[in-house]
Amino acid sequence: MTHSICTSEADSGLPYFQRLWRTLLAPNIDPKTKLEQLFEHETAEFDLNYAFLSSIDLESETERFEMVHGLHEVLKPGTTVPLSKTYCRKTIADPEGTLAVSDALAEGWGDDPAYETFELGSYLGTTVSIGDGLFGTLCFADTDVRDEPIRDREKALIEMHSQWVAYTLDSWDGPSIRETRTDSIEGRTVSSEAIDSMMDALKSRTRRAILMTLLGDTTETSLETLKRQITVENPRIRLHHIDLPGLTNIGYIEWDRESDTISKGPKFSEVEPLVQLLKEYNTTFPE
Repeated sequence: MTHSICTSEADSGLPYFQRLWRTLLAPNIDPKTKLEQLFEHETAEFDLNYAFLSSIDLESETERFEMVHGLHEVLKPGTTVPLSKTYCRKTIADPEGTLAVSDALAEGWGDDPAYETFELGSYLGTTVSIGDGLFGTLCFADTDVRDEPIRDREKALIEMHSQWVAYTLDSWDGPSIRETRTDSIEGRTVSSEAIDSMMDALKSRTRRAILMTLLGDTTETSLETLKRQITVENPRIRLHHIDLPGLTNIGYIEWDRESDTISKGPKFSEVEPLVQLLKEYNTTFPE
């Protein structure tokens, strides 16, 4: 499936870019969270299940996966692999700095060390440069082939994303994305900063109630439903101006202002175990 913004019949360009820039230019949100939200949105648009930002050390000829979206046996955050066994070695060697593979086997990758290591059937990657130096790559990929060939417009789009990543990394004066401390919740590695964010969000009874409505198989909840469940004065004002923007900025929910509905955000799975635990506690020991 071709990215919706890159189809000739696309007539929804403005809403797409409004949503995109609302995510990428949101104030007071760290680059890591913004990039996670970008990965969540664009993997669906590109019809490629994995996304990652890597750093490349040309002296040691290695590639390190700094951030990864999607579960893959080899593509894991913090993992370092020989550059010679990656798709990205050809990306950085390409004169344009962008490489597209729609069907790896059909395009002759079957015996390539990258395919043997990662078994990616499709790949779209571009370089990320800061100043005059190479930082690494920004990539989307899948173990399956792409149903439709990757278009030049899609290559141009990921190059735009790369420019934003480069600018953000260069101007960010907070903690490096590779300096994040980690702890665990139910066996999953979670940054200490993320745990702090969870605790800050869950101390509000209203926000706990909002997140609890999205547990299980629930795909979305209307604001009318939320208003009936929240026992505060002027629930609409609190939801619209405090709780929904806060949870959206963190990445726990996505808020569709046109339909007045909320759904699970790109980082909902991070907080879900704690929300489930709180719900079970409330059921056992009601207030």
